[in-house]
Amino acid sequence: MLPILPVVSYLALLLLLAVISATETAIHMARDLDSQLGSARAGVARKLRRITENPFVQLHRTLLLSATLNLALAALGLHLVSGPMRSLGWNPWLAASILFIGTVLIGDMIPKFLAARSPSAVLIGSLRLLNPFRSILDPIATFADRSTDVLIRKLIPRKLKTRLPITRDEFETLVEMREEQGLLDAAEAAMIREALEIEGLTVRDCMVPRVDLTLMSAFDKPEKNTATLEQSAERFVVVYGETPDVVEGLIDTLAWRLAGRPAWANLLRPATFVPETMPVLDALDTHLQNTTQPVLIVDEYGGLEGMVSQDEIADWLLYEAAPWQGEGAEIRDLGNGRYLLEGGTRIDDVAEALSLSFPDTDGLDTIGGLVFNLLGHLPKPGERVHLDAADLKVRRVVRARVQQVELRLKKPLNEDPDRS
Repeated sequence: MLPILPVVSYLALLLLLAVISATETAIHMARDLDSQLGSARAGVARKLRRITENPFVQLHRTLLLSATLNLALAALGLHLVSGPMRSLGWNPWLAASILFIGTVLIGDMIPKFLAARSPSAVLIGSLRLLNPFRSILDPIATFADRSTDVLIRKLIPRKLKTRLPITRDEFETLVEMREEQGLLDAAEAAMIREALEIEGLTVRDCMVPRVDLTLMSAFDKPEKNTATLEQSAERFVVVYGETPDVVEGLIDTLAWRLAGRPAWANLLRPATFVPETMPVLDALDTHLQNTTQPVLIVDEYGGLEGMVSQDEIADWLLYEAAPWQGEGAEIRDLGNGRYLLEGGTRIDDVAEALSLSFPDTDGLDTIGGLVFNLLGHLPKPGERVHLDAADLKVRRVVRARVQQVELRLKKPLNEDPDRS
């Protein structure tokens, strides 16, 4: 007959390991418990929120206790197999296999399955179990962390890269995996992908084009300059000399008004120029990191192309991640296959949103520029451009610029292409 004390000790440790295994699984699922906090009681919700806000503290204690229990079970199991069970005629290999399978099933697999079905109940119960061990586990965990750091610094050369940086392709694959696993929803994954796209953006993609800038001649009369500053819809006004390409500097209209509308020359700031091909990240890091003042964008010949600031870059990113479909949207659905497009809407955005293919648009960015290029002259309201999949009608032209275009699809988006 087996001795009572070793058997009872083994079963007690095995049950404790089962609880710890269930707790570990519940902690890994803590992120998914946010939806349950609203329906839980106040006290329970408070305890769950404490865990979900920082699950790693609880996980650290759980892993440490799990390792200790596994070591104790291995030592006690070896004692039972080589001692009492062998003296009763048990085959050591058979006895060890039975103990191993029983330990894995009872101490690991079954608890994790049950914890996956009710993680909140497991977490609340584990608090009562693990809290008494905090005074013992926390100092041991701290000592283990510090000892590990010391060993790493001593044994691993400083120049050795312990972890290679993750590549963009690897990161995109990771996002896809997390989306398939349900850890990221479609909107979150789309926002991450849009954030990745900033790496390939240039300042030209986000700039306010020259035709939308407020320009002011340094040689105009003071009354006219004052009126220009008062009426400017933009915060910064570009001051030029002999021609608009000869920029003298920038004036912050907000600072000008707060200063009591002094002579504009007193508040003229020097301008910073960047090439239109400069990546957005480089512009942010070099010129726009700690300032609200924009930079001016010039082409290869030094001509003024536009202006970009932190606000324009942020607006571009926010629109790409979560485009506003309200009154001021760039693509407005008018119904019956008709869409109202702002002239500055990017051709790529229209093609993606409406599943269209446009003719060769090399060097063109906006739908207004496409219409202008296809017509070959300054468009007038009412003029049309016929494409394979859609017709474009000019709705509004202001200052030699196409501001609004109506697009009519020749085949509605919801029409089944296989239907005869």
